[in-house]
Amino acid sequence: MASSVYIHIPFCATKCYYCAFNTYTFHKEQAKAYLTALRTEMELYTPETEPLQTIFIGGGTPSILSANALSQLLTDIHGHFRIATDAEITVECNPGTVDTEKLRVMQDDGVNRLSFGLQAMQNETLKQLGRIHTVDEFRQSYRLARDGGFENINIDLIFALPDQTMEMWHDTLSEVITLEPEHISAYNLVMEETTPFYESWQADELHLPAEDTEADMFQYTIETLTTHGYEHYEICNFARPNREARHNLVYWNNQPCIGLGAGAWGYINGVRYCNIRGIVPYIKQLSDRNKPIADTEHLTGHAEKSETLMLALRKREGISVAAYQDRFDEEIEVVFRGILKKWMDLGLLERTSTHLRLTPRGLFLANEVFVELM
Repeated sequence: MASSVYIHIPFCATKCYYCAFNTYTFHKEQAKAYLTALRTEMELYTPETEPLQTIFIGGGTPSILSANALSQLLTDIHGHFRIATDAEITVECNPGTVDTEKLRVMQDDGVNRLSFGLQAMQNETLKQLGRIHTVDEFRQSYRLARDGGFENINIDLIFALPDQTMEMWHDTLSEVITLEPEHISAYNLVMEETTPFYESWQADELHLPAEDTEADMFQYTIETLTTHGYEHYEICNFARPNREARHNLVYWNNQPCIGLGAGAWGYINGVRYCNIRGIVPYIKQLSDRNKPIADTEHLTGHAEKSETLMLALRKREGISVAAYQDRFDEEIEVVFRGILKKWMDLGLLERTSTHLRLTPRGLFLANEVFVELM
């Protein structure tokens, strides 16, 4: 049984040059058929849920849907699932695609957290990324959300972008901080093989910051945001007190979550599954009332233990030694003694009285630790 649901809305106005997510150009009629299929998928998973504690509607660009479509989607969610009174319900929004009516619909239907994909505070950089909004459009969307009563907002940022200097990153962080969002996610740019950026990078056409500059950007992010009252609670995530992303914590704690929509991932009853990516075959599968699952993996034994450890180490507090022992009925060192000793000797991991966690230095080399745990 799961108490969290992720819902994928795979439509965007255009695809950003760095994005490898399962997204497609928005077409109104196709979106209508997709939401009908999504309603059927909800029905198929209703028996496998407990009262939902977190719901995350991501994409893609969920806010590209019309106010009526958003209302129908949220009505379907409430109609098929029991939802806890204090549930966290998040919708991802692209600046420039929200308006007063859409925000009112979301507010009226229980959405209490928004996540804006800003990425940078320079118009030229946004254009270079393939973003469709300007800085002013972001500011307007953010202001509309605040005026609409939203009190829990995340802003997504990316650093180590092409041609981005330390000064540009300083300016972006400084301007975002003045807006006082409750949550900030700051990720370094990753080159995904299926993206235009990757092709340009391979052709030596992208001018990326040096690795030392990227590390300096990350260090500056940590120091600046923590100084301004944001808790650094996960490698790339910062929150005001009690404003951590509860849905994301479900992933990092390797807890069950149902994934709905084309290309969505889920994890339930010890099985990790991935849905069909294509919109047309996704809709066809659900027209026959079959779950649109493309692939499954049974996580048992060492695979479940290593994934649980790897995901939990993303949190700044790390993994609770007691919680691990309760879950697997053995001490964490039984399986991982050699690996843990290696990284502790190298100063990348440390043991507190209750947790095993990455050191401040380990944050910069976390992927090296994770790869060995896989």
